[in-house]
Amino acid sequence: MWEFAGANDYIVVSKDSDFRQLAFLHGAPPKVVWLRLGNVTTVDIATAVLDHNETIEQFATDEDEALLVLAGT
Repeated sequence: MWEFAGANDYIVVSKDSDFRQLAFLHGAPPKVVWLRLGNVTTVDIATAVLDHNETIEQFATDEDEALLVLAGT
């Protein structure tokens, strides 16, 4: 998945810390949005992503950044 996402200019969005580690180790591509939301519903995850749409869009265009952390409150 990591290689496919990188080769196709995708952003990985995951709650799995393994992708955070890969972003630190290898950098982008692919970029990683790490969701630190705890035990939440799929609707909560979708809401968090939609609520941070502008931040994610800015992150996607920033050539220096490989990891974006979205944390719950």
